[in-house]
Amino acid sequence: MAALDALLYKWICRANARREDLDLPVGLAEESIALLKRTLGIDYLEQLLVADETPVLLFDDEANPLRKWLFSARVDEHIIQLLELASYIRTFADDPALLDKLEKLKRDRFWPVFFELAMAVRAKRACRVPQAVHLNPEIASSIGDFTVRIPGYGIPCECSRLGRSPQVAEPSVLGESLSHRISDGAKRLEVPVCIKIRSTVPLTGATYNNVLKLVRRGLADARRLKLPVEHRDGSTTVTFEILTESSEKVPGSGNVRISASEWDSGLRLYNVPARNREEITERFDSGERFYRYESVRLFTKFGEPVEVPDPFHRLTAKLKKKLKQTKTSAEHFGKIIFVEVPFDPQSLDQDRLREAVRAAALNSRSALAIILANREKNPQFRFHYSQSGTYNRNAAKMRPEVVGFFDRLSKAELNIDPVLGLPYPRPWSDAQVRARTISRPVPD
Repeated sequence: MAALDALLYKWICRANARREDLDLPVGLAEESIALLKRTLGIDYLEQLLVADETPVLLFDDEANPLRKWLFSARVDEHIIQLLELASYIRTFADDPALLDKLEKLKRDRFWPVFFELAMAVRAKRACRVPQAVHLNPEIASSIGDFTVRIPGYGIPCECSRLGRSPQVAEPSVLGESLSHRISDGAKRLEVPVCIKIRSTVPLTGATYNNVLKLVRRGLADARRLKLPVEHRDGSTTVTFEILTESSEKVPGSGNVRISASEWDSGLRLYNVPARNREEITERFDSGERFYRYESVRLFTKFGEPVEVPDPFHRLTAKLKKKLKQTKTSAEHFGKIIFVEVPFDPQSLDQDRLREAVRAAALNSRSALAIILANREKNPQFRFHYSQSGTYNRNAAKMRPEVVGFFDRLSKAELNIDPVLGLPYPRPWSDAQVRARTISRPVPD
């Protein structure tokens, strides 16, 4: 208990250090942590944060998000998302089915439950008295994940996700995750290294796991100063060398596409002279700014990406499944399907997008609306869901109150702060200017 409280207190202190820049009220960090302890349970948090001694990788998409956020209050995105989760829980604190949702969240179903709660909160804000939203219990007889209650009938809402996480498992994302893993692993090396990764196959999830296995072997050799070394597995080779003045150069600075070179990309990874994360934190908080040195020079070369599955076909298949799965009854007026998609709906061919949705809903007489949502960061230092909605206007016209509900649901997203449930304090144009001027802390 003492270890857990110490860790949570540290998170509160760090979150409060960013309070003004993030437009957070006094006391929100403390209240949110108390809420999570009360609703998720001390035993669960102790198991998640104290008993589990595996390293916390801040940029690992497969890590438990709650564990990652609570260990890294120096990352603004992690502070905000933890407070966002707490606000959703607070909104439905009196709903009997909330406990079912939180149990599912704790059973490694974090992002699906997060999306359900996010959409339920938005639907609740779009309601007008006496309309209401109730979460549905996690039992076989439940219809939808939550229900919009309007006097005389209900509208079941089903949530689904087209993808494993809010980030798409594309080569660029996998490459970024790989570089973070290598940077973390190189912190214990006594010498800077040059790492070259070559593979004739595209960078996919399988390739990523294979490369990571070879990198771990190379890092173990580098810690024992057994360099140079090469590890190979099938079509993938990883070599480690000591980084010297004669090592291959990366043109420019940062992560670049290298033209006229055998490499796809080159990257310089930097470190700071400190023994551990706690020392970095202590010195950073005292105002020290570190001299950084190049710890890793990373070159990568992968095969050409395979053809990406048509997102329109995937979307149609997902929608057909959900429309068939969500059965309505006599007490219902249609149903709403929310789908979290790993792309901005507005960036796609709108004609093909409408056709993909239409093809799925063609044989569904009870589909009242299909809403696609993509989670994005914004200059208000928050996350929002860009949306694309397809509505059965003819059916909705039978119920004028439903038309008003849809209008409010679609228009409020960019106006309401998801953390506070209040209008944003500044226009988006002012927020964009402010976001460029506010300095963000370096993750420890």
